[in-house]
Amino acid sequence: MDPAALLDFFGLSTGEAERLFLVVVRLSGLFLAAPFFSRAGGAGPLRIRVVLILALAVVLFPLVPPWSHEGHSNAPQMAWAALIELSIGAVLGMLIHWGLAAVQIAGNIIGFEMGLSMAQVMDPTSGMQENVLSNMLYMAAMLIFLTIDGHHMLLEGMARSFQILPPGGAGLHRELLLENAVTALMRMFLLSLLIAAPVIVASKLLYIGMGLVNRAAPQIQVFFLAMPLTQMVGFAVLGTSMALFGQVLVREINAFVILTFRMIGV
Repeated sequence: MDPAALLDFFGLSTGEAERLFLVVVRLSGLFLAAPFFSRAGGAGPLRIRVVLILALAVVLFPLVPPWSHEGHSNAPQMAWAALIELSIGAVLGMLIHWGLAAVQIAGNIIGFEMGLSMAQVMDPTSGMQENVLSNMLYMAAMLIFLTIDGHHMLLEGMARSFQILPPGGAGLHRELLLENAVTALMRMFLLSLLIAAPVIVASKLLYIGMGLVNRAAPQIQVFFLAMPLTQMVGFAVLGTSMALFGQVLVREINAFVILTFRMIGV
């Protein structure tokens, strides 16, 4: 089919087609890195996500201002602009995804402390083997993320980004990007330690107690009691701390969203 005839059929000029392509590329970057959208179990399989990207691009297209080289049909400039757009979308999704990645890190730490580090399960959303507790906590975090409309906030930030960072522009400010990326990394590791801290403290106290028992009564086989006791105490403490898990995670997700929006000037 003749491309010119296809553009005439949809009522688009060459410059508008280029702009629509850049919108699709930025949305594709978001869908590659953002929580919920990047997983097959979230927004759906690949075909559904492609259709969703195209639908969102059509909806957002009227709100997007023309880009600086619109209608010039310059392939190198178009390729460079597409690379910038892909990086913008990926960065926006990745920073917020780090908030949920902290939960996976915490799950791995907790699993190691409870002796469940070897217990792996296939995650159908990512297609990878993951720790049982890590997968469970990530699913809980994803439900919280959807409950507070985190996916809607992502799409709102993406829509606003086209007004502040027009397609084909200079992209994200490097110093601001570095500052917010470092801050997000620090918050990610602090959040993972905060979630895992109750189980870590309880397990260490249990180990100290068993060491004292073994010292006082060497005939007791503490080694055979260590594993079941550690898992029982770990699950009890984890279940108790889950009451605060949601509140802490909601606060941190909002903090990651604020960091992301601040990076693009919203």
